[in-house]
Amino acid sequence: MTQSFFHQNLQFARAFSKKLNERLAEIGLYHSQWMIVFYLHSFGAATLVEISNYLRVEKPTITRTVNRLEKRQLIEKVPSKDKRERRIQLTEKGLRVFREAQAVVSEFERLLLEGIPDSDRETTQKTLQRLREKLL
Repeated sequence: MTQSFFHQNLQFARAFSKKLNERLAEIGLYHSQWMIVFYLHSFGAATLVEISNYLRVEKPTITRTVNRLEKRQLIEKVPSKDKRERRIQLTEKGLRVFREAQAVVSEFERLLLEGIPDSDRETTQKTLQRLREKLL
């Protein structure tokens, strides 16, 4: 019996996260933390709501992860025009950890994609993008 596309996608996502966690553990990060560090590096200072919306993760989950990153001094609060708003950004230490993690993630992804033709990757990427847009 063939598993559905969506079931296979979920199975892949879980396995990907687990294996990436094993690799990121070398530098003391988890996949969920990496996603926030990556977001802050890519987009700059942000609110927890902005990160939550981008990652499609509930705000309390983001808050817990951000608190862990803050304890490790990888992120810091930055002044905001609105006092009710909590903006955060990477610290210098956070930038160093980002670079280390980026190398780990890039190598992991390279190994995963090895032997898969560019045309297959492009088709998969387009399909996933279209499906994601339908969920918005």
